Amino acid sequence: MAIMGVTATGQRIAKRVCCGREPCEVCREQSHQRRIARVLPNLLQLDWMGYIDITFPMEVRPLMRNPKVLALLAKKVRRLLRRRGYRKVYTRWHFFGKPFVYHPHLNVFCDGGYLLPEQLADLKDAIRRALLPRSMAKLIDNDVNSHYDYTRDEARKMNWVKYVTKATFLDREWDDQLASMLYGFRNGGWAGTWNDLPAWKLTGTDKKYNALIRLAKGLHPVLGEPIKWDSEPIPWVLILTDNPIHLGGWYYRLPPARSPPRRLDGLQDELNRLRERFQARAKARAEGARAKAAAEAAVEAKYLAQLGGRAVR
Repeated sequence: MAIMGVTATGQRIAKRVCCGREPCEVCREQSHQRRIARVLPNLLQLDWMGYIDITFPMEVRPLMRNPKVLALLAKKVRRLLRRRGYRKVYTRWHFFGKPFVYHPHLNVFCDGGYLLPEQLADLKDAIRRALLPRSMAKLIDNDVNSHYDYTRDEARKMNWVKYVTKATFLDREWDDQLASMLYGFRNGGWAGTWNDLPAWKLTGTDKKYNALIRLAKGLHPVLGEPIKWDSEPIPWVLILTDNPIHLGGWYYRLPPARSPPRRLDGLQDELNRLRERFQARAKARAEGARAKAAAEAAVEAKYLAQLGGRAVR
């Protein structure tokens, strides 16, 4: 299925429907491209990008097979970083590291740069205390681990974005029950103020995402005009008959809608004139038929009268 969209100037765009589920092999790559396009407008605002990778002890992972728990833990991290002065925070879960091994780890982007050793140690300790009670950590003799890195390099930032937004739950058979529980889970949370101008640009082959960013915002990839999307999807095969050009992420550009030929601009007036002419001719024919019938009736009456006269004689 696909959804059609058109701009005010008749430029048409179609987007093929994606299910968006990580285990889906059919649309996984296209969903990944769309996901990147959705997060980039905000992440492009990070001049210095800090990246935190938070992992959890094996002993507590069974308790994290609950989307509500995952959402709560991610929210705690966002609130913690905001209280520590970070203006922009984005979080996203990875569910698996190896096939069949549930290994939830939280990826965090923030507006962070270099930290002194004591600052980094304090940040890691705050994360541990926020996500795992000290009594539990002491009982299992294990704890939450955090790895912190930062960069200002544009290529490295983009590699991080691609990595964090990728799917890790690649096969439903790894955990069918968890796949059902994660249906509808909003994996990706924002906190802070994201209204700055872009601090870095896409380079090389990554420039293709500029078009997808516009499309994700509901704008035409070239003209920037708003796209009005249809509310009802149509069969994908109908799009294929219109020679679509793939723009990435299962977005397609279609030939513009054709305007009516100029000779048909006054079609309604011409139809009205033809209708009036037809009605006039029909009226004339009807009047002629009535006159002819009256004349025939008069001839017949005269003829009958003459016959009657002769009969009297």
